[in-house]
Amino acid sequence: MKRYKLILLFTVFALLGVVSCTDLEENILDEQLGTDLPNNPENIEGLINAPYGSLRRTIEWYDYWGLQEVTTDEVIIPTRGSDWYDNGAWQELHLHTWTPDHVRMKNVWDALGIGMARANLAMYYISQFPQNATTEQYINEARFLRAYYMYLVNDLFGQVPFREPEELDFKVSPVVMERKEAADFIIEELNAVLPNLKTKAEVGSTRATKGAALALLAKVYLNYEVYGGETKWAEAIQQCDALINSGEYTLADDYWAMFQHNVAEHPEFILRVPMDDQVDMGSGSVWVNFTLHYNQLFGNYTSTWNGPSTTKTFFETWDMENDVRFKDDRIKPQTGFNQGFLVGQQYGLNGDALTQRNGNPLIFVPEMNLQSSPENAGIRVVKFAPNPNTERQFSSPNDVPIMRIADIYLIRAEAKLRNGDAPGALADINFLRSKRKATGKTLPALTAVTLDDVLNERGYELYWEGFRRQDLVRFGRFTEAWQEKPVSNDSRNLFPLPTSAVDVNENLTQNPGY
Repeated sequence: MKRYKLILLFTVFALLGVVSCTDLEENILDEQLGTDLPNNPENIEGLINAPYGSLRRTIEWYDYWGLQEVTTDEVIIPTRGSDWYDNGAWQELHLHTWTPDHVRMKNVWDALGIGMARANLAMYYISQFPQNATTEQYINEARFLRAYYMYLVNDLFGQVPFREPEELDFKVSPVVMERKEAADFIIEELNAVLPNLKTKAEVGSTRATKGAALALLAKVYLNYEVYGGETKWAEAIQQCDALINSGEYTLADDYWAMFQHNVAEHPEFILRVPMDDQVDMGSGSVWVNFTLHYNQLFGNYTSTWNGPSTTKTFFETWDMENDVRFKDDRIKPQTGFNQGFLVGQQYGLNGDALTQRNGNPLIFVPEMNLQSSPENAGIRVVKFAPNPNTERQFSSPNDVPIMRIADIYLIRAEAKLRNGDAPGALADINFLRSKRKATGKTLPALTAVTLDDVLNERGYELYWEGFRRQDLVRFGRFTEAWQEKPVSNDSRNLFPLPTSAVDVNENLTQNPGY
């Protein structure tokens, strides 16, 4: 199976500040493309891969993932002594007390803005080349990527700065689309490019495809009541039907297989971000280092950080015996720990019971205090399996799916239920659950389905994958109380615009409540 390698090549040219990246097969190269990148048709790959490179910023745990997960009941990062205080940044996210000057607001706003800018520049410069099937394909992929970054900005911040590709005078502030306007534009763009995109069978799941466009349409329609004040359940169902009936995607019989290291194509993957530990990728996606205790070392992993955990609130909703998504032991012989939820006494590779740094047993418990907790506080989560033999412990060997078919079944179930088709919703939920029973166990089929059931099932299937905040907002649950968090104001359903953004664009207006 061929595996695409994503290498970020920092090539700055003129006023555009575009960072180039190269998506290469098999052989990894490290070459500067030079300042003629936007003018030479031979460099078309570098132009289209720049906006793809920004997808990596959407899976970095300390920025985008942090806003979507640490603000919810799925993730909590308690301060343990002086560890993980970080000037109160993680506590503020958990407590919903962030401000427009919170570092994550600026980082995420800037990262998504760069993604939109790269997509625009790819569209502009590729359109200047002699036109052929390849240039047409890449322009449509760039339009999809711009729509995707706009969708993320709109979901988080409710306002989207926008330029047309030919608007190259960056001294002029971009216009700002309000939430409904932006959602409508995204839908229009996706419908325009969808017929011209290729299929997963033709280009794989690292590139924009018809399936990815259908999936993004389904997501926008599902959340349209939040974005535009109207419901579009039938439209969401239509996109899901097209995806499910395409035959290109299949629910996995083995849930954990897609989360092992060095997995590229997988039947569930609609769109994924390629990662690799053959090169230095940075620590933004170190899914194991950041959660394990300092003493849970294994293989070539010599640095673990004792950080993010899950809340007792979320943990106690699970069927811990019958649901395979709760725990899997296949990596234990190589690591000493399981995938899924790590709870209770922890052991090393040799079977010895591990201890905390003070010598007390390392027993992970759900009880904690956000401001001051012992080292063992918090149930840990390992979703992606590490490569114990890696030579780069801070470079993830796990391609990360940002769209997969299980989510589409869940979107369809929710849209059907909200649209009055409870039997159809129940069938989709039970079909998914039939694939998620633990070995030798039976995960009971539901006899009826409620919205709470749908939200719970989304949590079981997609936990720690970066969707929870959006789900809780859509279900009207984001401002509720959970472990170590009181009820928060409804204004927290939107993040504030960063002060740095409002200061430079007179067309932006700070969101209410900030």
